[in-house]
Amino acid sequence: MKRSSKGRVVHGWLACASIATLFTSSLSLAAEAPEYKIERCCQICPQALQDSSYTGDLGDFTQLVQGQKDWLFRSKIDLMTNIGTTPEGFKLLQDLRDALKARGVELVMAYLPPRGLLVTEMLNPQARSSFNAELSRSNYRATIERLRSLGIRVPDLSALLDLPADVRSKFFFKRDNHWTPQGAELTAQLLAAEMSKSGVFKGIARKEFATRTEGNLYKVGSLNQAFGKICGSGYANEYFTRAVTEPKEESNELFGDTERPDVVLVGTSFSSEQYNFDGFLKQYANVDVDNRSVTGGGFHSAMLQYLGTQDFQDKPPKLLIWEVNSYYDLAMATFYRQAMPLLDNGCRDVTTDIDQKLALRPGKNEVLVNTGVKPIRSEDAVVEIQFSQPGISDLRSTVWYMSGSRENLLISRSREVESDGRFVFRLREDAEWAGQTLLSLEIDMPADMPPGLKVEAKICRRADKPASVMQAKAD
Repeated sequence: MKRSSKGRVVHGWLACASIATLFTSSLSLAAEAPEYKIERCCQICPQALQDSSYTGDLGDFTQLVQGQKDWLFRSKIDLMTNIGTTPEGFKLLQDLRDALKARGVELVMAYLPPRGLLVTEMLNPQARSSFNAELSRSNYRATIERLRSLGIRVPDLSALLDLPADVRSKFFFKRDNHWTPQGAELTAQLLAAEMSKSGVFKGIARKEFATRTEGNLYKVGSLNQAFGKICGSGYANEYFTRAVTEPKEESNELFGDTERPDVVLVGTSFSSEQYNFDGFLKQYANVDVDNRSVTGGGFHSAMLQYLGTQDFQDKPPKLLIWEVNSYYDLAMATFYRQAMPLLDNGCRDVTTDIDQKLALRPGKNEVLVNTGVKPIRSEDAVVEIQFSQPGISDLRSTVWYMSGSRENLLISRSREVESDGRFVFRLREDAEWAGQTLLSLEIDMPADMPPGLKVEAKICRRADKPASVMQAKAD
């Protein structure tokens, strides 16, 4: 549709009768939004049907598919059937869950189903016939069960698929990859119901919250923007009512804000303020939630940023909620190589095998050297790099081994992540690298690096590798 001078008002909905007691909306979405008269304008162009059109920042939109009633979809993401991760990915995820549990933290996941699966009615006939919705649903549910088998608490959001079509059609924006506040609210209700089954949750102090509406916002739409770049035309903005959640007065007086909440949310842009997911979760779970989510950082940035804080070290949460979309592959090895040692605060509170400080220059810098030929095995070691200035978002390093083998490792952070200049990671532990002895580590600095930049580089033993094991290997 093309914008003119009038449009439509977004209204709320009622949940289907079978689960009406659960899905009840607190939002009154009849607030006056700008209205437009509309005329048909946009049709998918030939360029949008070619993979070569999706270069650079358009790569995530391959390929745009025009749906019914002005919906847009992405064929490789919204219509995916290959949901879940590899056996290695599930193993890494279980290791993370177990390590969190050892710190007294229960891991909870909000694992979102594919966008196209939730609104198959809005696909055009050709897309619907080529999209195996039953396989997508089956694989989504199988992934939920596999996550639960790992000891992770996960609500089965496939219950949303049984809601009436007019309800599901308001879960996501028509031309944006995000959920609407209504979608965030429905998910929060299911998540709160799942959390209530947790024994850990039962020990968390309750606090009452209420949600109100506050004006209207609009969404240009990420898919709409991609459509415009490729086809040269665009749809109208989508308007939605903003939701705001606040403590009830009597609850606010009873509970002060001096204590950090026992529930922490680490999510993506879906958990940003405009959708009020954390607010709805507070309302339906009746607990305070510390939202540490990061926009534009993938599924991993918020988790890494939070685990690296002193807040986590001083007072780990009782429940750690991880909001993740099903289109992310949870098998990213570099994520776990960083997350696991951060749980133990890297090399900060332990004896180090090597600790070197030096000034940096553009180009290659040898920052760690095993001059004493210590028995530092790849599978046993953690590296910590601390730059003297914050704001360093990329670490380009090369790890050399006595055998002559080397690993080039790039750790790149989103601009939205609050960088403190600290990088922590494990050395490789897979079969190809296990048993190899560290020789040195180099950092490659760009020509435009900050002047006067220094670094402290440390290497220490992994917390899960006792000194007795390390000594036995040395002997």
